[in-house]
Amino acid sequence: MTEPFDLAKAYTAKQNHMLTGLGLMPQFTDHPGAKGDATEEQWTVVLREFLPQRYGVGPIFAIDSLGRRSEQIDIGIFDRQYSPLFFEQGDVRFVPVESVYAVCEVKSRMNKVNLDYARDKVASVRQLHRTSAEIRHAGGTYPPQHPDTKPILGVFLSTDIDWGDIRGAAAVGATTETQPAVLDLGIAVRGGAFDRTDGFTYAPLGQELIWFATRLYRALSRLGTALAIDLDAYYLPLQPPAG
Repeated sequence: MTEPFDLAKAYTAKQNHMLTGLGLMPQFTDHPGAKGDATEEQWTVVLREFLPQRYGVGPIFAIDSLGRRSEQIDIGIFDRQYSPLFFEQGDVRFVPVESVYAVCEVKSRMNKVNLDYARDKVASVRQLHRTSAEIRHAGGTYPPQHPDTKPILGVFLSTDIDWGDIRGAAAVGATTETQPAVLDLGIAVRGGAFDRTDGFTYAPLGQELIWFATRLYRALSRLGTALAIDLDAYYLPLQPPAG
């Protein structure tokens, strides 16, 4: 008889592996005296390992065809399969905004000040101009997609939380704020996680990290492929003036 696959055990093992990658001891993640905060670099490595290779993960500036750019983003999740990366300087990439799936802000603690700061970062990307081009395929051509069909996710990543309960009134008020931008998913590894992409739901106790990671991947999957960039719009500034 074939041995059954213990999915619950596999999820626990995966979460412990991810916690270790973040520099957090799995058995002490819920202990208020546990030391250490996950860094941007550690979050980048863990997310890069968890997500399929079609996604690029790392620090970025988002740019648009009008010559504007976002604030520096701690971790961008962007398309690396179909969309070109225009410029790189060291470890920082300047990524066309059409290629950006998600904007992640990393802080040591989840609190209102840090959530508001993250919303500003997300807004700086969402306000950029996104183009869309038709896509040729074997049966013909797909028309350009409206950018609103491909919303850019706002994500907050942290280790600890300043509230006693992520479901409490103060935390709910801070996490559900919509101005200047909505945060779609957020986690405090030692405090809880939320997802508002399909209603407003919270991670089960003890499963915060693996729950958050799988919900993030689900949200990314629902976006499908990134917008096809109108390369003519990006090339326009290089053309000589008329006359």
